[in-house]
Amino acid sequence: MNDPVHAVLTFDAGVPVAVDGETVSVAEAVRELNFRAGVVKSNLGSVAVRVARMALATGSGEVDVALHEGRVVGLVARSEESLYDFAS
Repeated sequence: MNDPVHAVLTFDAGVPVAVDGETVSVAEAVRELNFRAGVVKSNLGSVAVRVARMALATGSGEVDVALHEGRVVGLVARSEESLYDFAS
Protein backbone atom coordinates (compact mmCIF):
# COMPACT_ATOMS: atom_id res chain seq x y z
CA MET A 1 0.00 0.00 0.00
CA ASN A 2 1.15 3.52 -0.78
CA ASP A 3 1.26 6.24 1.83
CA PRO A 4 -1.09 9.22 1.48
CA VAL A 5 0.22 12.21 -0.48
CA HIS A 6 0.05 15.53 1.38
CA ALA A 7 -0.01 19.05 -0.01
CA VAL A 8 -0.79 22.46 1.47
CA LEU A 9 -3.06 24.55 -0.73
CA THR A 10 -3.15 28.31 -0.16
CA PHE A 11 -6.31 30.18 -1.13
CA ASP A 12 -6.92 33.89 -1.60
CA ALA A 13 -10.55 34.96 -1.95
CA GLY A 14 -11.54 31.41 -2.90
CA VAL A 15 -8.86 30.93 -5.56
CA PRO A 16 -5.95 28.52 -5.08
CA VAL A 17 -2.75 30.56 -5.39
CA ALA A 18 -0.04 28.18 -4.11
CA VAL A 19 0.81 24.54 -3.52
CA ASP A 20 3.32 24.01 -0.71
CA GLY A 21 4.30 27.69 -0.95
CA GLU A 22 4.94 27.65 -4.71
CA THR A 23 2.77 30.10 -6.65
CA VAL A 24 0.45 28.35 -9.13
CA SER A 25 -2.60 28.97 -11.27
CA VAL A 26 -5.76 26.93 -10.70
CA ALA A 27 -4.88 24.58 -13.57
CA GLU A 28 -1.33 24.15 -12.26
CA ALA A 29 -2.65 23.30 -8.79
CA VAL A 30 -4.90 20.60 -10.24
CA ARG A 31 -2.09 19.18 -12.39
CA GLU A 32 0.35 19.19 -9.45
CA LEU A 33 -2.08 17.31 -7.20
CA ASN A 34 -2.76 14.75 -9.93
CA PHE A 35 0.98 14.33 -10.51
CA ARG A 36 1.73 13.83 -6.82
CA ALA A 37 -1.08 11.32 -6.47
CA GLY A 38 0.22 9.43 -9.51
CA VAL A 39 -2.99 9.72 -11.49
CA VAL A 40 -3.30 10.69 -15.13
CA LYS A 41 -6.48 11.91 -16.80
CA SER A 42 -8.25 12.08 -13.45
CA ASN A 43 -10.39 14.68 -11.77
CA LEU A 44 -8.84 13.96 -8.35
CA GLY A 45 -6.88 17.21 -8.35
CA SER A 46 -9.95 19.30 -9.14
CA VAL A 47 -12.01 17.45 -6.52
CA ALA A 48 -9.27 18.09 -3.93
CA VAL A 49 -9.17 21.81 -4.78
CA ARG A 50 -12.97 22.07 -4.58
CA VAL A 51 -13.21 20.17 -1.26
CA ALA A 52 -10.33 22.20 0.21
CA ARG A 53 -12.00 25.47 -0.80
CA MET A 54 -15.21 24.41 0.93
CA ALA A 55 -13.25 23.83 4.15
CA LEU A 56 -12.46 27.57 4.38
CA ALA A 57 -15.39 29.66 5.59
CA THR A 58 -13.88 32.91 4.29
CA GLY A 59 -12.22 31.52 1.16
CA SER A 60 -8.75 32.58 2.29
CA GLY A 61 -6.22 30.53 4.20
CA GLU A 62 -4.40 27.21 3.94
CA VAL A 63 -5.71 23.68 3.69
CA ASP A 64 -3.55 20.59 4.15
CA VAL A 65 -5.00 17.89 1.92
CA ALA A 66 -4.21 14.19 1.95
CA LEU A 67 -4.80 12.08 -1.17
CA HIS A 68 -4.78 8.30 -1.05
CA GLU A 69 -5.86 5.65 -3.53
CA GLY A 70 -7.80 8.07 -5.70
CA ARG A 71 -9.61 9.81 -2.85
CA VAL A 72 -9.32 12.93 -0.72
CA VAL A 73 -8.87 11.37 2.72
CA GLY A 74 -7.95 14.26 4.99
CA LEU A 75 -8.18 18.00 5.42
CA VAL A 76 -6.83 20.46 7.98
CA ALA A 77 -7.90 24.08 7.39
CA ARG A 78 -6.18 27.18 8.81
CA SER A 79 -7.33 30.75 8.33
CA GLU A 80 -6.46 34.05 9.98
CA GLU A 81 -10.16 34.93 9.89
CA SER A 82 -11.40 31.66 11.41
CA LEU A 83 -12.91 31.47 14.86
CA TYR A 84 -11.33 28.04 15.37
CA ASP A 85 -7.97 26.39 14.67
CA PHE A 86 -8.57 22.70 14.08
CA ALA A 87 -4.85 21.97 13.59
CA SER A 88 -4.22 22.16 17.36
